Amino acid sequence: MVGREEDSTMISVHEVLKENKRLKEALEEMRKERDALKRELEKYKNSNTPSSSNKHLKPNTNGRRTGKNGKRGAPKNHPGKTREQHIDHHAEVKATHCPNCDSTNLRVKKKKKRVVEDVPASVTPETTATTVCVQECCNCGFVFVPPQNTTPLKGKFGINLMILVIFLRFLLRGVLRKTACFLETGFALKITPAAVNAIIKRVAEAAEQEYEEAKQRIRHALKVYVDETSFSVLGINQWVWVYRTDTDILLVIRPSRGSNVLAEILGECYSGTVICDCWRAYNFLSHATIQRCWAHLLRKAEALAESMPGRHLHEKLHKMFEEIKSFNAGTPTQEERDRKYTEMTAQLQKLIAYYARYEELKPVITYIGNALEQWFTCIKIEGIEPTNNLAEQAIRETVMVRKIIGAFRSEAGKQCYETLASLIATWQMTGKDLKAELRRMLVKNLCFC
Repeated sequence: MVGREEDSTMISVHEVLKENKRLKEALEEMRKERDALKRELEKYKNSNTPSSSNKHLKPNTNGRRTGKNGKRGAPKNHPGKTREQHIDHHAEVKATHCPNCDSTNLRVKKKKKRVVEDVPASVTPETTATTVCVQECCNCGFVFVPPQNTTPLKGKFGINLMILVIFLRFLLRGVLRKTACFLETGFALKITPAAVNAIIKRVAEAAEQEYEEAKQRIRHALKVYVDETSFSVLGINQWVWVYRTDTDILLVIRPSRGSNVLAEILGECYSGTVICDCWRAYNFLSHATIQRCWAHLLRKAEALAESMPGRHLHEKLHKMFEEIKSFNAGTPTQEERDRKYTEMTAQLQKLIAYYARYEELKPVITYIGNALEQWFTCIKIEGIEPTNNLAEQAIRETVMVRKIIGAFRSEAGKQCYETLASLIATWQMTGKDLKAELRRMLVKNLCFC
């Protein structure tokens, strides 16, 4: 009997150990699954991704009412959306026979007046054989193409078609195949995707000079907003860098996210003001004045706001950000700016010294401390934004293109994109007529020797 009890006890112990092992394995599997899900979520919800990119993570506001004295719709003094129409010609639609009994005894019962804007029902391409005379002045020997020429000296596509292709490709984000399909169905122009690509390359070549001039203006700008994002080229991850000033937006796509790209565009001795995030490559700009992005800082602090100390730190940082905006909204003198800069830098230093005691806040404390004197440059220097939102807005179009095409399939395609996207973004930002600017550039660079 004793032996049987011992055997039974050993069996039960063995089963308990086996069950414990199974539970440990299941727990370890759950931990791996949790970590994998956490890593996946961090791709969309992290301190480097603005909340506007993750609308699906925001609470549903359907059915909620506006706040007290709130009003939905356009704000006061909104200009509205009604366009002013200029009538080109008048027309009257009037029948001569009754469609029911074919009688001609008709009278006008009432008139419905409408003013509508439309395009021609049929827009077909025209093929023109042009002889461009290269002439020579008999007095001075100057050889020239007539200044009124608008026919490209190379290729078989005209300026208007080139402009249309660029609009479809860059304004409507059309891919080559669909652009060719649209031209055939909408304009009866049979063209292959390869021909569309050739047009884009030719326009990019014509834009190369103005693109290089923009690079030089960026290099000599007093302030520049810089940001970068990834973009696959031939299956290899590269980086799109955006440089934005008051007059230019420049895109460059490089295999590196390092300081060598900053050296290439801004130069090793750039001494202006750079507004950027805390990516370590920007530390290379030792001669420049740096303004770190408060939007990144607040998102990073908010990510740690689950704990009580983290929530308090986020609130205090947000209060300091509001103080920056309030101060810059006025008209302070340079002496007041210098004094405010010193005061707020010391205040921030005390803040991180106090919260450094909390281990869970160490990432954001280190983040602030590594660039302690670069958070209030926007106070010291007039006209500097406390965030890098202007650069992020400029790079947003490229992010949309990345979602559509996935990757560039060639180095040539990458170069065409960075050149044309830079000029189009610049013209849009400065309020220029895109069609007029494209025509000017193409005629200048394609229609003369």
